[in-house]
Amino acid sequence: MAWSVFFVGHMADLRAHFRDLEDALLLAAFGLGPLAEKLRGARSSGDAGALTYNGRPTGPGWTNAQRLAEVTGIPRETVRRKLVGFRRRGWVEQDEDRSWRIAVLPDGRAPLAADMKAANAQFVARLARLMAEFKRIEAAAPGEAEAPGR
Repeated sequence: MAWSVFFVGHMADLRAHFRDLEDALLLAAFGLGPLAEKLRGARSSGDAGALTYNGRPTGPGWTNAQRLAEVTGIPRETVRRKLVGFRRRGWVEQDEDRSWRIAVLPDGRAPLAADMKAANAQFVARLARLMAEFKRIEAAAPGEAEAPGR
């Protein structure tokens, strides 16, 4: 039950922030490559700070509308239309070869990260509550953890 409460709440938060869950899904797909690289770095160094987006992302991080459509299941034309909207917001940039990546300013900041700051804080708070609930359930007597409403 704790997971369901977390998941539904998080999805509602994303819908409220983006007004369109496809936008959230598409932006999450952008993070798969760079995030996977950051996760490898954090695991090898043991430093969770390697997962932050302070500064220019490492690696190319470029993708295309077709690949994003394949990963998300969103039709390619819809992906392209959304990418153009993201570009207008300053969140993504397009290369001459028509590939896309998260936009990064010369000082290394990503406008998307700044625009997502409140939503990310909300997510972290919700995740902390979930983890606390998991710890409470783990510490409870075996029969108590299965009680309705938990």
